[in-house]
Amino acid sequence: MYSLEETYLQGEKFNNPKRLQSVIVTHEGFYPNVIHLFSGETLNLFVTSTTNKPSCLTIPNKSVFLSANKGQVSESTIVFSTPGVYEINCPVGGIKGKIVVQEHPLVRRERIRREIASEKRVKIWRPRDE
Repeated sequence: MYSLEETYLQGEKFNNPKRLQSVIVTHEGFYPNVIHLFSGETLNLFVTSTTNKPSCLTIPNKSVFLSANKGQVSESTIVFSTPGVYEINCPVGGIKGKIVVQEHPLVRRERIRREIASEKRVKIWRPRDE
């Protein structure tokens, strides 16, 4: 038997983390219109619509096209390996959004540590005795 403290917020760790994200296409645009994730994550994207008007979700940089129909869910799996801002849009409806991919804090910390270690000379200020 486990107590709540032993299992609470003890998520499973993945070698390639996954993020599940649903997007709803409306008359006003995408909801949410900004998706945040870390580089190297696998994004499982689910798209549906609230209107009868033909809509879609495209990611031009990744060659992704998902149709958005009322009452149906389209899905796609995408991997974003490099940080940056990726545009999502629907050319038919003229709506836009974006996917913001950031470097994971642990990866950034390790990269900075390696950059500091690769410097040949570390400059340290020391007071001089007069």
